[in-house]
Amino acid sequence: MKIEASSTPTRHAMRTFLGFVIIFLIYAVAVQVTEINLEKLRSESRQTQLIGVLRFLADPDLTNPDPVDAMFEEQTEPFNPTDTSINTINLIIETIFMALLATTIGTVLVIPVSFLAARNLMMDVTAPLASFMLALTLLPVGGGLGLAAARLMTNLAANFAQSSSLALLVLIVTAVLIWLASRFGPSILSDERLSPGTMALAVGRIVLIIFLALLALAVLALLGRQAGGWLTQQLDAAATPLGVFTLNFSFVGRFFVVLADMISLALPALTAFVVGFTAVTLGSRYGQEAVLRLEGTAARVLTAVVAFLGTAVLVYGIGAALNWLYQFDNPANWTTRPALILGGVTAGLSLLMAPKRPFAIGAAIYTISRSIFNILRSIEPLIMAIVFVVWVGLGPFAGVMALTLHTIAALGKLFSEQIEGISAGPIEAITATGASRLQMIVYAVIPQIIPPYIAYTLYRWDINVRTSTIIGFVGGGGIGFLLSQSIRLLRYRDASVMMLSIAIVVTALDYISAKVRTRII
Repeated sequence: MKIEASSTPTRHAMRTFLGFVIIFLIYAVAVQVTEINLEKLRSESRQTQLIGVLRFLADPDLTNPDPVDAMFEEQTEPFNPTDTSINTINLIIETIFMALLATTIGTVLVIPVSFLAARNLMMDVTAPLASFMLALTLLPVGGGLGLAAARLMTNLAANFAQSSSLALLVLIVTAVLIWLASRFGPSILSDERLSPGTMALAVGRIVLIIFLALLALAVLALLGRQAGGWLTQQLDAAATPLGVFTLNFSFVGRFFVVLADMISLALPALTAFVVGFTAVTLGSRYGQEAVLRLEGTAARVLTAVVAFLGTAVLVYGIGAALNWLYQFDNPANWTTRPALILGGVTAGLSLLMAPKRPFAIGAAIYTISRSIFNILRSIEPLIMAIVFVVWVGLGPFAGVMALTLHTIAALGKLFSEQIEGISAGPIEAITATGASRLQMIVYAVIPQIIPPYIAYTLYRWDINVRTSTIIGFVGGGGIGFLLSQSIRLLRYRDASVMMLSIAIVVTALDYISAKVRTRII
């Protein structure tokens, strides 16, 4: 026993010594790899160059004449901003609004997805195999129907393009019909079991509301574009010059045009998503109810059929995506054949399982959601900006898209982790009353996450302002492009103006966001 006791301190000392040796070797390798050479700091030529650059940066080219020169001679000319100062003001405003749009769009898109990436909300979600396989089967069906319906209503709305008054009348009538359809009729999501006739009526009511809503949005986009074009012309004609600037509010009309274009562009995809999500929800619900009502062979056969269809849809979709990306010589080897083979294998395996056995579908959704966030977050915004510049061309639009995508990735992680850290008491209390999962999220989760969500969104805006200066280096708009151009041309006084403006904006945003966070948290 004494030998063991005496050897323990010695072993601990050896481990500590080896730990220090390993840390020393790691930092020694780091110095070697990064080529650190302190002799360069003592070079007189490099010190002279550094002093020259610092003096240029300390004397920004803000006004004509130069304030530094005016200190040593009599001032006869008024101070006027230089072209660099004017361009910097315009581009720093562009940078701020690039970050604002990216933060707003990214936040709106990531909020619903963040619930899917929260472990405490998803890990206890289970369902029979038939439930989520039927949901998977109906996903492309619902998405395709939604896409076709959106295109149909868009083409129908185009018939009213020649008459704004007729389009406005159609919009009003459609809104009234939507209100009437939503007020009266059975609900398909009712907890009560519906008869076949009532179910058909409920489904028809939902389909009618969807078609009317699509028509209303298409007509609204048409009217918005017409109104925005007219307003742009009127405000452009009323522009007033004010010195070096021009007071022009035509951007208000342009805003309506862009909103209308966004509705027209997003309507097919959004409709496909909504109808597809509805189909998934109904398939999951009624697939579970069907397998729970059936017994024995009937339940196994139903599970095998939907397992075959769901697996075939999933495998075919993955193969089609790979074929689109790599353009295989024989696409059937990546789509149809694997879908049929793996679908048959899954159907055969499902016959060996208990039909009512619950599967952790929530864990799978959680893992997929977090993986997508991690992959997107690993790609730098600069790389994203290069891709979007190729897609939409040089300018701030490419920068907004790159910042939006990275905002979704970053806020998705922060938002989901915030949900995971909320108090479990309200969730348990709401669940104990028999509330549905949606009611639990609305009344127990959302009230706890609103303050931190706002704080994270403001913080992300601050980050996007700083990131947008780097995105500009590859043509993503904002002040970064002008800054990189000035640095390449060795115009350090011009670059100093831009760096000064960036510092002022970042400081002001940090102060404003800090004040807002202290009020909401």
